[in-house]
Amino acid sequence: MSSLTAENVANYLPLLGQSPHIKGRIINVTHQIPYNILRAQHNDNQLPPSPPRSPCSKYTPPSIEPTSSSDPVAAAPISKLARHHRRGNTLRMRFHAADWTVVERRGHQALYAGLQSLRKDYETVHIGWTGPVKEQGTQKSITSNQMALEDKIKLQALLWDTGRIVPIFLDEKSHGHYEGYCKQVLWPLFHYLVQSTSNGSLVEKSQWSDYVAVNRQFADTIIENYQPNDIIFINDYHLLLVPEMIREKLPEAAIGIFIHATFPSSEIFRCLQTRKEILNGILGANLVGFQTYSYARHFISSCTRVLGCETTQVGVNHHGAQILVGTFPIGVDCNRVTQFCKQPGVLPKMDAIRDMHSGKKIIAGRDKLDSTKGILQKLHAFETFLRNYPEWHHKVVLIQVATPTHGDHSRLEAKISETVSHINGKYGSLQHTPIHYYHQDIDRDEYYALLSVADLALITCSRDGMNTTSFEYTLCQHQKSEPGQLILSEFAGTAGSMGAAILVNPWDYAEVAKSMNDALVMSLDEKVTRHEQLYKHVTSRTADFWAHSFVKQLVTVSQQQDLQSHATPTLDNQRLLDDYRTSKKRIMFFDYDGTLTPIVAMPSDATPSLEMIRALQILCHDPNNIIWVISGRDQATLDDWIGSNIQKINLSAEHGCYIKSVGSDGWESIVDGLDMSWKADVIEIFDYYTERTQGSFVEHKKSSITWHYRQADAEYGAFQAKECQNHLENAIVSKYPVEILVGKKNLEVRPMSINKGEIVKRILSKNPNADLVICAGDDKTDEDMFRALSSIHQKASGIWPAPNAHLYSITTSMLVFYFIVTYNWPCVRLLNATSTIGCHAPKKKTGVLYQADSQQDLEDLTAHKISSDIAVLLPLELLTTDNIQQLSLYNSVIGIITLITNTTQASSPDSTCPNCEFGLYANDSDAHQWNQGALNLIEQNFDIPIFAIKPTDTTSRQVYDQITKAASYNREKQYNQYPLKAVDFDLFMWAAVDSETCLRRAADDNKPIIVISANLDSRALFHDLVIGSTKDISGLVTVLAIADALSRAPIPSDSLQKHVLYTLFTAESWGFAGSQRFVKDVVSDFQCTNATRAVACPYTDAPCTFPCVRNLDFKRIQFDRIETIYEFQSVSGIDSNYTNEYYIHVDNVELNQPLLSSLQNYSNLKAAHSDGLQRKLPPSSAMSFLQQNRNIRAAVITDYQSQFGK
Repeated sequence: MSSLTAENVANYLPLLGQSPHIKGRIINVTHQIPYNILRAQHNDNQLPPSPPRSPCSKYTPPSIEPTSSSDPVAAAPISKLARHHRRGNTLRMRFHAADWTVVERRGHQALYAGLQSLRKDYETVHIGWTGPVKEQGTQKSITSNQMALEDKIKLQALLWDTGRIVPIFLDEKSHGHYEGYCKQVLWPLFHYLVQSTSNGSLVEKSQWSDYVAVNRQFADTIIENYQPNDIIFINDYHLLLVPEMIREKLPEAAIGIFIHATFPSSEIFRCLQTRKEILNGILGANLVGFQTYSYARHFISSCTRVLGCETTQVGVNHHGAQILVGTFPIGVDCNRVTQFCKQPGVLPKMDAIRDMHSGKKIIAGRDKLDSTKGILQKLHAFETFLRNYPEWHHKVVLIQVATPTHGDHSRLEAKISETVSHINGKYGSLQHTPIHYYHQDIDRDEYYALLSVADLALITCSRDGMNTTSFEYTLCQHQKSEPGQLILSEFAGTAGSMGAAILVNPWDYAEVAKSMNDALVMSLDEKVTRHEQLYKHVTSRTADFWAHSFVKQLVTVSQQQDLQSHATPTLDNQRLLDDYRTSKKRIMFFDYDGTLTPIVAMPSDATPSLEMIRALQILCHDPNNIIWVISGRDQATLDDWIGSNIQKINLSAEHGCYIKSVGSDGWESIVDGLDMSWKADVIEIFDYYTERTQGSFVEHKKSSITWHYRQADAEYGAFQAKECQNHLENAIVSKYPVEILVGKKNLEVRPMSINKGEIVKRILSKNPNADLVICAGDDKTDEDMFRALSSIHQKASGIWPAPNAHLYSITTSMLVFYFIVTYNWPCVRLLNATSTIGCHAPKKKTGVLYQADSQQDLEDLTAHKISSDIAVLLPLELLTTDNIQQLSLYNSVIGIITLITNTTQASSPDSTCPNCEFGLYANDSDAHQWNQGALNLIEQNFDIPIFAIKPTDTTSRQVYDQITKAASYNREKQYNQYPLKAVDFDLFMWAAVDSETCLRRAADDNKPIIVISANLDSRALFHDLVIGSTKDISGLVTVLAIADALSRAPIPSDSLQKHVLYTLFTAESWGFAGSQRFVKDVVSDFQCTNATRAVACPYTDAPCTFPCVRNLDFKRIQFDRIETIYEFQSVSGIDSNYTNEYYIHVDNVELNQPLLSSLQNYSNLKAAHSDGLQRKLPPSSAMSFLQQNRNIRAAVITDYQSQFGK
């Protein structure tokens, strides 16, 4: 931050000059790419796996020919702006390849033009969502899953060659992300529309989950395409979490985010439930850009009030890193707009509009149909204008175009239409209509024709990020001898830079009406003067200038990383433990407030916990340890809280002014003889600011004086602290040998050269043979210790270090007892039947343990009012759908840990009818319910991680005991006496991988095939920890036993009349994914999935380096040869009514009668329908085969007749 020039900081603009050199590329990231995607019509019901996100550089598409498609009626004159017309495609670029056509997208032209301009000076890559893919002709939407793999590869290649574009294919989450969270939550709130009633917390949580998922997919794609030295330029509010997600994986990357939308005041922003997550996501960037200074100021204020960050006028200190915040007003592509105005179709339309409104002044308005655009306010102001200035009756006309937008705006549209009808009825006649209102998109030629002929442009938005219509109107008016005037809302983002426009408050109808009259009667000289000023601004602050300015500042910030503070890296615990064990003499320095105890509102409340006292006692008991507590507290407090409870501990009070070593009689003063006459003047200044800052107070110490403002308003307290600091520097520091120490929510004045660093040097000089030094602190006052230790260690002075000594400087936030939830704790593995399994969390979080032994404990959770995030600990029987949904409603609950003690308890996360929603019986109205004891958790999508602990061995027993002990400790503290004990939830996820079938196969010689199968999944909630409703290990054993028996038979396998195909399926609990994939591979024609070999096929030419399947014999299995299926399922053996009986289940009794008779003749098996009820097949892999061919004979053999084991 210090490297920025004063002028640069003041103007919030990057230094001008030549484009900076960038070693890498610029990765531009937008929600959508600048093209619409169209696919030719064809039938494709295949559902292949998704392709890789990065572009296929080795695929060579057909030749690409850009064409300029124009509207055949673009040049024809029009009699009016019709409601039914063909949209012109003037200058909209089209590119074709194979079945794909990409057409330049309308809208957001300033953004895309700015990013496009960067290609002149830099190598760029553009990453974004494809947007809704449409089918040519029908305009039918095509989902990502409906696109064949080869089509995606061709589209990737086309976009890459078109503009180095990497497309992102989004699934159904795109709706919850864009139409959901972006448009229903963020957009209204960012425009000061706080909903009085929630749209349903569950709905919003689901939308938030989709928002996180889409942001994660963007971040993953960026990371995959990132190369060293690349610059990442992220745009707008759709992707606010992406910077932090990238930062977690690429800590040194240069990341910038520009938010084009408005940003509300902190009082509005703090109403957002996910405010902390949003701010933390944005602060992953090096540079955050806004359209106006007020938006930047609101953001900085929100960081102060919501996150408690230290801020300046130009940045935020976040986790030790300085995040620069600046304003970069966007512009338009002036050359492109001018070119549009000169298109052949524009002039005839201008003449048509003039002819239609001959002799009248034309007022133009073009806005999106949105409550923030102020169309209603504009209409009321126009009515006031007609009422207050009757001389303009029949001499002026308002042409208002309202462009349709996403969302339901029917009420607004009805109100606007009603208002238009009222005004036209009151002030119109048969010969004159004052307002011409069009709720539609209009042709681009019509748009620029309207802007060119208008005598006045009226923009009355209540909130707007950057209204580019004002820029385009100015450019369109430039060729006129009498340029029209611009009336602009003072709430528009452009208002701050368009000073020559007539600025109005859209809510003051009389003022707007007067401004309309003033603009219409304005002298020609004033009109020209105002226009020239606007034109100069518009043509100098273009989209090109905006993009280059932002990139220049981002490059500057990234190149100055060595001058800024970096986020402190995570402590290597294992390395520290190894060094601790091997060291012979250890010195440990601990700060007190914020390190050994948490920061509290009142300093007198920061008493040490019993757990902390015990921990220090253990450390001090080791003769190889020398423990120092170096604090800003006075001697009496340290004696009372620490010295009286712990023997053999060394203390330093008031930041090193007083020390008390082990074995000494009392405190030794370092400041004796120093001049303390400055105290009276400092107290006077501190008292002055205390009187004017509610919640602040003064703390008096022997050698220093501290002013605390922790209880004051965050922003006002910080402001007063800066004022107070300036006052002290001018009145005290200039006269006395003292220094000002800026701490956490406090200012301290103390003698110069007396600090924690000096006392650390003194201690180390007396212990030069120490081979391990640990220093822990959390405040700026502790930086003196860190600097002193680092300086000594680097210089290897005679003071210290000893040979092979190790130094650990640790920045902490508070004392907390962590239990880290890691990969060896099994977690819930079934989530929403999406082929994704495991625990999900948007990011690593820490939660205070809350113990719930009963349903009442869960209901009492809110009564405790725990201020921290919470991790709920509960027994397995309380882990129900209702309870998890209820806990998910609490924003503070960030995870669940369930305790498993009953090893015989079985449960199924599946539904009561696992094969009802899909598969063979999806359309049956009376499908049998095989799983009546279900938990139904598989159908839920929970956005908090759920882990389980079961004491099965020494390690898990220790973890179990520690967790339960910690939870009991918190309960005794009633969850409000710090420190409390917490757990860390690390990110964790399993995934079902879409891989090809790779079993050994025999050649096909037209023999029938018998399939003998089993699956490897147990429908249990926690992998290997609880018994599931099915225990499929017995099926596996049976298949292996059959294979072994046949291998030992005296008849050679080649002599058998039929082939035997052994199959073992995984992922069957998730929509029978394994068997479905197997059947798909068998029945599908070969399709090359290796993009590096787009021509040669391994079945006709020599096999390539990367074949699409591992076993080429796979091709020779013909599905129509499959005659019979024998599937072996569970032998649970835990039902109290277990009878050791086995049942045969079939789909069609008549078809499978020979199979039933054969099995019953040779074994002791019963037909499952022997009780007179035909239930058909239970959930089984056989259903995947029968979906393809219902005439295959199939028998599923289980130990249950009608219900899963319990």
